[in-house]
Amino acid sequence: MVEFERERILPYTPAQIWEVLADFENHRVWNPYVRLKAFQGDPMTLRYELRMDPQKPKFVEVAATLLAAYPERLLTIDVRPSFLLKFEDSYALSPVAGGTKLHHSISCRGLLVGLRLPGVRKSFETMLNATDAILTTHLERKYRELPPRGSTPSKSRPARRGGRR
Repeated sequence: MVEFERERILPYTPAQIWEVLADFENHRVWNPYVRLKAFQGDPMTLRYELRMDPQKPKFVEVAATLLAAYPERLLTIDVRPSFLLKFEDSYALSPVAGGTKLHHSISCRGLLVGLRLPGVRKSFETMLNATDAILTTHLERKYRELPPRGSTPSKSRPARRGGRR
């Protein structure tokens, strides 16, 4: 097994981050590699479409199961593109001073990982880095503080009064 991991502290609550992670229908907004749709069941099955290169338009539907979904703590999806490659994509959240620690990991297993092909390692490292960066940007946009309604105009540009001068 080969594991790829990233940790970062984000200035959001676990609830705010969970809201984005658990919204499967909108994963495509921040994850260029995956499209998800959940189907009720035990265990919950997912329609999981994957592409390893976001520059190519084609997604391939692969088998996937939701292994863990503990609100505001852990989301783990088991993905099985083929008998040669399987992986778990996991997001663990824990509150820390000033926000939430996000631990994102991808644990790969299967023959392709055992062969230690450099292309497989590079693909997963690229996917992990890109997904985390885009997720962070998406969270920044989603939770950007907006000025309160009825706020006064900026001092650098006074408000005009009356008509043209």
